[in-house]
Amino acid sequence: MQSTTEHLAIASVPVQQFGDLYDEDSALKNGTVFRQLDLPFFAAESVPAPERGAQDMLRDPARQDQENDLLKIQKVSFVLDDLRLFLDTHPKDREALEMMKNVSICRKKLLKEYAARYYPLTADCMAELFEHEQGEACFCWQKGPAPWEGVCV
Repeated sequence: MQSTTEHLAIASVPVQQFGDLYDEDSALKNGTVFRQLDLPFFAAESVPAPERGAQDMLRDPARQDQENDLLKIQKVSFVLDDLRLFLDTHPKDREALEMMKNVSICRKKLLKEYAARYYPLTADCMAELFEHEQGEACFCWQKGPAPWEGVCV
């Protein structure tokens, strides 16, 4: 008995180029920092955007500041993750490497500021706090929501 294999398709994947990038807000919204990877998904056009106006007005201003700071970290973290994925296949791209260096520095600064104002988001943030304030006070995970509550980075 002879085995036959049918070919359903042959994939052709073009090599991605480092090029036109979205800003952090657009990257998070579109799911990629690379404009050329942002291909239309027509089903998404029919989903209405959530209404936030009245809900935001009722919130505590200090809580809004904290959420805005966390959103900045999420945006920078998203861009950093997308750059890491690009550099997996383009490890010598100088422009991408320089951008990753700058975004990494920015993220580290934002995480440090957030930890000082509110609570540490990562073990690295906690270790950094411990360098300046040794003792039980820096073990303050309980000050913030648990990771499964959807706000940790």
